[in-house]
Amino acid sequence: MTLSTSPSRSSSSRTAKGPTADGIAAAPSAGVVFREGLGRLFSACWERRLIFIPSVLSGVAFALLQVLTSTVIGQVTQDVIVPSFESGNPVPGAVAAAGLLVAGIAVLRAVTVVGRRTLASVTQFHLIADYRLRLTRRLSELPLLWHRRQSTGTLLSTMYSDIEATFFAIAPFPFALATLAMLAYAVVVVAGIDPVLLLIMVVTVAILMALNMIFQAKAAPIALESQRLRAEVSEIAHESFDGAGVVKSLGREDAEEVRFVDAADRLRRNGIRLGYVRGWFDPVIDALPNVAILLVTLVGTWRIGQGALTTGQLVQVAYLFTLMALPLRSFGWVLGDLSRVVVGWRRTRRILTARDRLGYGTRTAPDTGRPARVEFQGVTLEYRDSHSATGRTRPDAVALHEVDLTADAETDGRVVAIVGATGSGKSTLTLLASRLLDPTDGRITLDGVDLRDLTADSLAESVALVLQQAFVFDSSVRDNVTLGENFSDADVRWALRIAQAEGFVDALPEGLDTVLGERGGSLSGGQRQRIALARALVRRPRLLVLDDATSACDPAVEAAILEGIHREITETTLLVVAYRKSTIAIASRVVFLENGRITATGSHAELLADVPAYRALVEAYDEAAIAHELLESERAELEDRAAAAASNERARAERERADAEIAERKRAERERAEREHGKREPSPDDPEVWVELAEERHRTDCDDEDRLMEER
Repeated sequence: MTLSTSPSRSSSSRTAKGPTADGIAAAPSAGVVFREGLGRLFSACWERRLIFIPSVLSGVAFALLQVLTSTVIGQVTQDVIVPSFESGNPVPGAVAAAGLLVAGIAVLRAVTVVGRRTLASVTQFHLIADYRLRLTRRLSELPLLWHRRQSTGTLLSTMYSDIEATFFAIAPFPFALATLAMLAYAVVVVAGIDPVLLLIMVVTVAILMALNMIFQAKAAPIALESQRLRAEVSEIAHESFDGAGVVKSLGREDAEEVRFVDAADRLRRNGIRLGYVRGWFDPVIDALPNVAILLVTLVGTWRIGQGALTTGQLVQVAYLFTLMALPLRSFGWVLGDLSRVVVGWRRTRRILTARDRLGYGTRTAPDTGRPARVEFQGVTLEYRDSHSATGRTRPDAVALHEVDLTADAETDGRVVAIVGATGSGKSTLTLLASRLLDPTDGRITLDGVDLRDLTADSLAESVALVLQQAFVFDSSVRDNVTLGENFSDADVRWALRIAQAEGFVDALPEGLDTVLGERGGSLSGGQRQRIALARALVRRPRLLVLDDATSACDPAVEAAILEGIHREITETTLLVVAYRKSTIAIASRVVFLENGRITATGSHAELLADVPAYRALVEAYDEAAIAHELLESERAELEDRAAAAASNERARAERERADAEIAERKRAERERAEREHGKREPSPDDPEVWVELAEERHRTDCDDEDRLMEER
């Protein structure tokens, strides 16, 4: 996690890496936005065509009814209303019939609107759900190295805001397509009435398209930056929440707040820029049909004077333009959202089309009825995303060099320990053994079958990996162990017992049903590790790989866990990354790694005697363990002292409170006594007053002491 106190530096660095991380080098041009955006909408809607096509047909029916309404009103004006005014004798029956006809068409229009909107919304939300499911499935298929190169915040932003942006324009899209049908029909109708009015219509549509191209050129770069900034804000928030312990322990709350406020402020400013552009575009789009109606009225009046047009035809065309105002706006809305569609789709497509793949085979692991035999044959692993500026692989990018290793219970014993200094390749070897990574060269076999040839189910049944950083889901203990598989409570308790977790699980408020909170926040680090270990044990794998999986446990607990695994799980080969001498000592074979190469193998005693580097490393581990135990002892002693001091402090505070209360009561009694005696001052000439005051104070002191003793 980056803790930056410089907003400008954070902004520049993230802006520089943003396009590369998103896979989008630059904002697309207006023409590209138009073509790619419409292509994406049509392609997506075709996937849900059984819902989308009826939505479009409802929109087309609405459009045709709109044009029909204008035709009917024009005919009624020409054949009923104008003659009635000219003759001065209206025909009520004809007017009523015309009104009923218009009302009937209005009801049909309302029905088509309901159908179009409902089906369009169903299409939109189906597509959002479909692509979120596809994205989730693709993320689960991508290999571990790909995930290590990604930002969690960016992936979350893609899952939510980018997919919603991709399909945001689906809702008005059927109406926009219906507008095209309406325009085509309207062109035919107006062309049959007057070519001059037709010219006004064509020019209006042409201006609309030109304005859209201008808007796309302005809006596309802003939309691209907005989506990137959303991902950055999500990333910073995720880091701050996930690393809350680090932030608070180092007192970096203010720095994190500055970092988040800087990113959020840049997103705000960018949103204002987009709003400013839309603030010019949307009013013009809204005003354009109204301007066209005004022109039609003026030009139509002139054409009537020339005898080229009747009053009814002018009313028909003017009303048609009025009815087309909203559809033209809907077309403008879709065009205005195309930049968001393109940017959101490109960011989503970057994940869906990622070439990294960890494919599985069709074979199953042999059912030998004994612990698995795993063999590394000339295995080299190169982190190929780590290259120098010359294009050559950096030396530190090669994690393992031509490793040959066999773990066979029949010849090597059931426990093989991997020992090596930090960065020697131990964790890489465990990831390869569980096939979270594939080797660059060489192969790894399980009972003679290449891991890459196994099916996903067969691999999961045969091999289990427990990492040092144990992950616990926000669910019950039972669900965390079973992960939804059909294991009985007896199986779960058996696994918890071996993992030395049954005791603290039973002490939880609801036992196996206790919800552990996000990331197991209610548990200690050692408890989380034991839950993760039970998760692997309950599956009874034939190969169990432990990558420092008990590092947060006490040595005695770790020894009990390993002894239980060795005793209870007799059909499992154990490959364990070991640091403590007690762990190494139970291994029948030890593999010593240095700089990605196996430099020695043998028993613990043999390596201690024959390999100086191994002996020095193990002794260093012992010294670190002793220092850790001393620190733990000192910490416990300090905690005891702090508890005793806190207890003494509470007792002192209680005494001070009681003394203050007694003093306050004495003061109140003195004031009361003075009031009762008329505030008389004692003097040698008035001995009765002295005696009375002394007796009163004596009684008050005795009462106060009695009450204090009772309270204590």
